[in-house]
Amino acid sequence: MAYEPFASRSRAVLIGVAKYEHTEDFANIPSANANTAQLRAVLTSGALGRLIPRTVETLAEPAIRDRALEAIRTGVAQAQDLLFCYFSGHGYIDLEGDRPELYLMTRESTKAGARLDGIPYTALLQLLASSRAERVVLVLDCCFAGNAGLLPLPDRPFSLITSSRVGSRIHKGDGIDPTAFTAALVRVLREGTHTHDPVTVGTLGIRLGELAAEQGEMPDADYDPWQPTERSSGGAGDTVLSQARRPRPTPAWLRALGRIRLRLRRIVGYAAFGWTWTAGPGQPLWHRAVGGCTALALLAGGVTGYTAANRPAPLCPAPLELRVLTSPETRGAVASVLDAFQESAEATTPLTGDGSRPGGCGQINTTVYSAPTDKVAAAFRDSAAWAEPERACASSQPTVCDSPLVEVGAHPDVWIPESSSAYTRVREAAERPESVVDFGTPRTLARSPAVVAATEDLPSVERNGSTLAQLVKAADDKGVTVRSADPRSSDAALDLLLHLPAPARSFSAADDRELVCQARTGLSDSPPQRLALLTAESTVAALTTDLDSRPPCLGDSTDSYALYYPRDVPPLDLTYIPVTWETSHADRADRTAAVQRLSDWLTSPAGQRELTAQGFRTTTAAAGPWRDYRYAVRPVTGSGSASAARISALLASYAAAGEGRRDILFAVDVSSSAYSGGNIPVIKSLLTRAAKSLNPEDRYGILAVPGGTVLALGTHNGGQLDAALRALGAVKRDAPISAALKDAPSSLSVLVLITDDEDSARATAPDPPLKTPVVVVSLEDFGCALAFNKKLTEHDGTCIDTSEDIADRLVEALT
Repeated sequence: MAYEPFASRSRAVLIGVAKYEHTEDFANIPSANANTAQLRAVLTSGALGRLIPRTVETLAEPAIRDRALEAIRTGVAQAQDLLFCYFSGHGYIDLEGDRPELYLMTRESTKAGARLDGIPYTALLQLLASSRAERVVLVLDCCFAGNAGLLPLPDRPFSLITSSRVGSRIHKGDGIDPTAFTAALVRVLREGTHTHDPVTVGTLGIRLGELAAEQGEMPDADYDPWQPTERSSGGAGDTVLSQARRPRPTPAWLRALGRIRLRLRRIVGYAAFGWTWTAGPGQPLWHRAVGGCTALALLAGGVTGYTAANRPAPLCPAPLELRVLTSPETRGAVASVLDAFQESAEATTPLTGDGSRPGGCGQINTTVYSAPTDKVAAAFRDSAAWAEPERACASSQPTVCDSPLVEVGAHPDVWIPESSSAYTRVREAAERPESVVDFGTPRTLARSPAVVAATEDLPSVERNGSTLAQLVKAADDKGVTVRSADPRSSDAALDLLLHLPAPARSFSAADDRELVCQARTGLSDSPPQRLALLTAESTVAALTTDLDSRPPCLGDSTDSYALYYPRDVPPLDLTYIPVTWETSHADRADRTAAVQRLSDWLTSPAGQRELTAQGFRTTTAAAGPWRDYRYAVRPVTGSGSASAARISALLASYAAAGEGRRDILFAVDVSSSAYSGGNIPVIKSLLTRAAKSLNPEDRYGILAVPGGTVLALGTHNGGQLDAALRALGAVKRDAPISAALKDAPSSLSVLVLITDDEDSARATAPDPPLKTPVVVVSLEDFGCALAFNKKLTEHDGTCIDTSEDIADRLVEALT
């Protein structure tokens, strides 16, 4: 089934480099402007495109390296469904290194300085692969674009479309119309392919190859003909880029009718007799009357028959978009289950009897997205701002406004948390007078027993009879590290924490999906870490290689865990919660019917089979047969959830156990290389976001390196922070990184170093190592590979570079 991205959660970055400053190295490409303009028009076309104008960033002039990377990083950070990246300009192969490297050249690029002012394809590939978007599509229209195909694609849904063969130089166009490759690309997106389905990445590649073959050789012998290539990994080839469809061929019976009409022309001569009998000279009046009436009857019958025979089939309107919000741990499983729903009869039976969606047309399209439970709970508590985004942050007007629409996404029609505990947390909030949301009756879809998944057997405990406290103690006694996700954002972690004797344990991941990925990294170490994960059975089920919801981070290997089922922890109950919004009126009847229909299907035998196939246990059998699941024969049964008061108290005690006043110093490299150009707004945004994420009692300060203290250690309001940011300025000398680190107060809780690594490359790490944990934020793509940064962060530290979203990662590290 084709994957249709959700427009508002997708992003596109179109880069066209038309002018070059060093024309002795690279000639101008005026056609690049036409490339980006026409591609943007077709991608955002209301009838064809899968994007909307506000989500498409077009960079034409000045297309310099820093602006291009900034646009790409913004797209990487914002895209959640589809990230589409396009480059039109010069490509250049640098032969000086160990292996030839493809560089995408921007306005200021030169051949001699390609490594400094060009964009290396390997770095671009890694940056795009770090996006949290479900699908990534990269299109390169430049010379030597085919060399990009020599590198393997990332191990995730990723597509690459190139315009030339390996080592080929292609024509730059006539300067007025788009280049040959992009013109063909736009044509396919606008006209469709030979099939009658939407244009996907795979069918686009096939059709581009056909058009290239039709065009043949270039008349200019100095250039090679354009030759497109499409490669996809992780099933990304089915990503829909355009709704253009080729018209269906004329039915055979209608063609036969046309042939009959042609043959009828041969008997026109016979009609001459009728004409003579009716209107010939000397014919009586009644001949003329009979002939005229007969002619009118035949004409009316012919017109009616022809109109009926050529009436086009009714067009199917867009199906009702049903938004389904779930937990990050279950997003892949729920999406796979709902794919099966959209193929069912329930999804094609008309919702209403008014004929607005005829039978046979798709009635319901489900869009599945996820967010941590704490953000979902906060969004429901502020449901008015969620339903009407213009009301969010209207009074305070902070530098960075966190609205529910940004933190979670569009308000949902259905909420499917991993456990009913999440519903308990926010149920009372929906009953307040200012709330604009109403929850329907919750319905349990499936269950997943809580487990302790250990990489080795635990002594003196039973697989199906010990308490959670006994299992955790057995792991501690054997030196096994017990890990869990954050209970504020993970439903499974919260349910398990409710049965632990003390809340102050070490939690290392935001959600259980990330927990499994972190464990996979630890098991690949030498020697591997000894771990025990507190999670749900369905999460561990993703470790098998045949599940659609298996996280890409796990690769193709399977890790072995021994599962222990605590007898005092009820299973998690995957819960279906209808959500009605007071602000939606136009299609409320259809939407309510669709929500009910989806609920009925999920609890039907067909829906239960799909849930079982994704690692859940059905509601009718406590030990549902999931591929002869080898772990538990008799997991604990029953259900139940703690009260909202107990959950709130537990989360408050957990937060208090991990909080307390912290002293945080931000050391900012303000040498002229670091604090200049596009780095300045990035650094200011980093400091603003980081300061906003701190607790009210935390103290922080800003140290300019070189330059000294800009903001003394303490608690500060927004005005003081803004004044400090204005005081930062570039200094034309090297940054004494090592000296600044040695002089930092030893009482600090965290030291954050923000640098471009130019001076760090010559610095030496403090000896002995700092006792304060250090977070290094590198403004370069591969700064964390620098030996200085590795040494600085090897003890309780963290390194972040621009191959990932540095703002979110810094906030996460501080949190």
